[in-house]
Amino acid sequence: MNYHELISKGLTCEPYSMFFHVWPWIGLGAAIVLLILIFCTDFLRSDKSKSRFFDPVSLAWMGAVIYMLHNVEEYGVDMYGNAQAFTTLMYQLLGVRIGEAAFLCCNLGLVWVAGPLIAVMAKKGYHRAAAGMAFIELVNGTMHIVQAINLGCYNPGLLNAILFCYPMGIWTLYVLYGRKNFPKIDMLWMFLAALFAHVLLILGIVVATKIGIPSWEQGLVMVVDNACLVLFCWLVGRKNKFVKG
Repeated sequence: MNYHELISKGLTCEPYSMFFHVWPWIGLGAAIVLLILIFCTDFLRSDKSKSRFFDPVSLAWMGAVIYMLHNVEEYGVDMYGNAQAFTTLMYQLLGVRIGEAAFLCCNLGLVWVAGPLIAVMAKKGYHRAAAGMAFIELVNGTMHIVQAINLGCYNPGLLNAILFCYPMGIWTLYVLYGRKNFPKIDMLWMFLAALFAHVLLILGIVVATKIGIPSWEQGLVMVVDNACLVLFCWLVGRKNKFVKG
């Protein structure tokens, strides 16, 4: 399947609001600010005696940043220069247009709210909560790779998944779990939570769109989905408070 032909056959996202066109770039601006804070200040770290790449708080914020960049490739511009390529691809694959509210509640809830909240938990001493975004990145990256194999072509978000989501996800888990004798059952629960969040996200949007459930109701499901993920990360982090990787 030729990716360029697939994208060219899809409708544009013109019916969506102006905000829908610019929100990925707002996220890019936020990502740049966060990167400056992470690497040029000590504000987003918990232990100045170790590298930021071994610091749970810095790693949690890096996870949020990576997902902001991931959204730029999906909803801003893909590696071939196509704007809003992910919305077009989804339209082509489903045959129906996904509502704006579903897209925004899913992504803004996860990237602009859940990611920073998980990082704040890590800052408060719930260091294991940082694994939440790591698992989200790994599950999401795997889904992009599986989709690429299934379609036989590139899909929006694949490049970021390979270059950033997988490496940082694996590294974060190594720092948090790999160097200490830590209950692996907690690691399993975090993985299952991230997997469930993605399954509900995909099935919720695909099924709801197919049967005609309004976009705002789909968005409400996405809000609940992200809230449950944050709550679970807090519970695991609270259980292991101040246990450092």
